[in-house]
Amino acid sequence: MPLLRAWLALQVSYHGGKYSIERALALDEYTRNTSLSRVLLVCIGSPLPMAAFILLQEAVLPLQSPADGWLANYGFWIRLTIMASAVAHTYLVQGMFLVDDITLSPRQVLLFVVSLTLLYVALSMLVAAYFAFPIPFFYITMTPAYYAPLFAALYAIAGPSSKLTRYISFIATQKFMGMVYPVYQLLFHAASNTRYISPVILLLPVLKLVMKNIVLRCTKHMEDMTPEAVIFTVDFYNALYLATCMESVSSFNTMSVLAVTDFSQTLSVLFGMHRRTASIRQRLRQTTGAAKGDSLLSAVCSLCRNSDQFEAQNRAGVRVRSCLPHRLSAGDRNRLNTLEKIPIVDDMETPRLHSIAHSFVALKETPSRIRTRPSKPFSGLCARCRSFSVHPTMVSKLELEPSTHVEGERATESTRALSSHPMPQPNILREALAILYTSECLVLTAYLETFIPLFYGNYILTMVQLPNAKYHTELVGVTRTNADYTAHVVFLFGILQLVSFGLLARLIWRNCGMRALYHLAFVLETQKALVQGRFVVWMLVTLACRVEHFGTLVHTGSYSMEVRNVEVI
Repeated sequence: MPLLRAWLALQVSYHGGKYSIERALALDEYTRNTSLSRVLLVCIGSPLPMAAFILLQEAVLPLQSPADGWLANYGFWIRLTIMASAVAHTYLVQGMFLVDDITLSPRQVLLFVVSLTLLYVALSMLVAAYFAFPIPFFYITMTPAYYAPLFAALYAIAGPSSKLTRYISFIATQKFMGMVYPVYQLLFHAASNTRYISPVILLLPVLKLVMKNIVLRCTKHMEDMTPEAVIFTVDFYNALYLATCMESVSSFNTMSVLAVTDFSQTLSVLFGMHRRTASIRQRLRQTTGAAKGDSLLSAVCSLCRNSDQFEAQNRAGVRVRSCLPHRLSAGDRNRLNTLEKIPIVDDMETPRLHSIAHSFVALKETPSRIRTRPSKPFSGLCARCRSFSVHPTMVSKLELEPSTHVEGERATESTRALSSHPMPQPNILREALAILYTSECLVLTAYLETFIPLFYGNYILTMVQLPNAKYHTELVGVTRTNADYTAHVVFLFGILQLVSFGLLARLIWRNCGMRALYHLAFVLETQKALVQGRFVVWMLVTLACRVEHFGTLVHTGSYSMEVRNVEVI
């Protein structure tokens, strides 16, 4: 188990992140006020605009042969313009959330996007006209033409700041992913049907883990945004390349290793989530006096709406306000204003004394022979991930030594009274907010890992019917005759992911009393601009631009050379 614990400790979802109180209240209101039909519509419909856009582009925007030269390839230049403008808009929207000083009107956003796009496409045309077309290693060669003006404009708009530096690092990390994952795909294809395929497959989760921790460092100052930013960047990329690898696999043994590796990760996630949430609702009920059927979310919100219970909590690192805008009732907005005025006690002595005082109130009628024995402190997320977390000793067990039968009965009655009295646990708020954060990470990951294989299977079946298929590097060897088999392999993988999603949803419902689909829909709706931007950009970059025009160098002289690449920005 030490290896498993070390692996879980490195996961972004176990990194000590916590929901803000505002976001927890917003999720509670969304869960109570949103119908199931709306939730299903949001979960199913969110990726559909992106899917329609990608397929429509392939259907109505034909590509020309790279051998015809740069001037004849108007389809490629239109595609490049669409992609460059989508990336610029998405980066700008992300920047306005992550950097306080980036505030632009819609007209300024339009000017920014159009200027950067035209400059990038014009410079690309010049290189194609005077050097070669297609431009070799387009993804690397044209990087300065896009990112130098982008970074300069961001610094001109916001000025130097630590937040802008972190955001620039976030953009650079996304760029770096576009280099690393294609290299992994080449390595995977090279190792296919060899004895090295198993180590190469095991390298993929390690690569994902490294990339997620890099992205985490760039977004951790905006904690409520971190799950969406990390999952819809790294997990999106990872799931798409995993589906691509599954599509190209011809060996049953390789498919089995891929499936077993992925399912093993699922089991480790379920085990970690169960271990952290097995007793959380019971301990919340002891603290808040909530009803037995209340969910973790409703119990947390009940605690936050009770000033006395809230004040007794250790609130080090707990944020009242969210970095994201949320719709809240007037009552909850007033409650947030009240909570902001409650001072934070840095050390644990005051909450501890407060807790012990409550216990003595319940014990005031108890015989003097009743002795207290401290229980073992629970180990929450923050205790595992942050070394400065302190867990105070709690009065939670009673050891009775009655000298007479009467005293024994009186002690029993006092024990029952104590068990029914709320018993504050100073760290329970922090632990519960951390579980909400973890739950969001896991639900988003499971959603993407389910959706992407199912979408990619349909993408293959559709693309082989279109003329542009012959230029797509990921469809080499896939024809109308064998597309059904290839798509079915990807569909089976998607069904396996769907089962994993169902197991996770069941676990969250059983241990936390929360509905995973509502949590998912809450993120997709409240962060719609960010989610839709990432959907479109990553699909454009990883699917629509996997064409020969971005990686094949053609000479009209006495020799020719091919350089395979799969992306552009």
